[in-house]
Amino acid sequence: MKMPRLVLDPGHGGRDPGAVGKRLKEKDVNLKACLYLRDALVRAGFQVLMTRDKDTERVPGVTDAVDLKARAMLANTNSADLYVSWHYDASADENVHGVSVWIHPSQKDKTAYYKADLLSHHIAAATGQKHRGVYLGDFQVLRDTMMDALLIEGGFITNAAEEARIGDERFLQRQAEAAAEALCKIFDRRYIAPAVTLPAATYRSDDRVTVKVNGASLVQHGRLIEGKTYVPVRELAELLGCAINWDNDTHTVSLTRGE
Repeated sequence: MKMPRLVLDPGHGGRDPGAVGKRLKEKDVNLKACLYLRDALVRAGFQVLMTRDKDTERVPGVTDAVDLKARAMLANTNSADLYVSWHYDASADENVHGVSVWIHPSQKDKTAYYKADLLSHHIAAATGQKHRGVYLGDFQVLRDTMMDALLIEGGFITNAAEEARIGDERFLQRQAEAAAEALCKIFDRRYIAPAVTLPAATYRSDDRVTVKVNGASLVQHGRLIEGKTYVPVRELAELLGCAINWDNDTHTVSLTRGE
């Protein structure tokens, strides 16, 4: 069986931080996620080339356009079977969150689209993130590559709750392993789970918030993230005597009481 050859591109690096949240720089978490993904793919028998494996540009000291061209050229000159660029997104609306995968507009309804859709579904399902689907974008690394190319946006660094998760190594590993499972399906390889998995995420005691409604405490504590309190809405609804409804089309939770 032919060994698939993939190029992994941790977006940004060096003098280019990418998106910046309240605590994180995109370039750093891009690299961490890609290193986890590289390890997962190597276990499954892939040949993996990295555009960078440390905090630097592909070609330091050049313009962004030249650096991006060099990343695509690495894939082209090595006849890669797939190019995967990993990023985290930013938005002026701090409520926007979720995972998506981008492809070049010329690849709509072609094989790259279905690979992107499978990848985004796997990551969202493994992490519980909102699945934002496949988007089209004329990004240079998607335009200059000669093979199918995918650009993952693993979440929004400008969303407080999502930034907190992205800053957790265990979350990045879950994302990477889910992406590896999807890529194994694409290339008909057997996925091999890691020998050592990071333990489930835990929270410091000072992150916990006890939420009481009419004197009754929620079974699950709330979480204090960046000064905002997040609570499990289903338990809150039950204590308030409300019916809860989820509208998948609008991603809206409705709580109603009485008529």
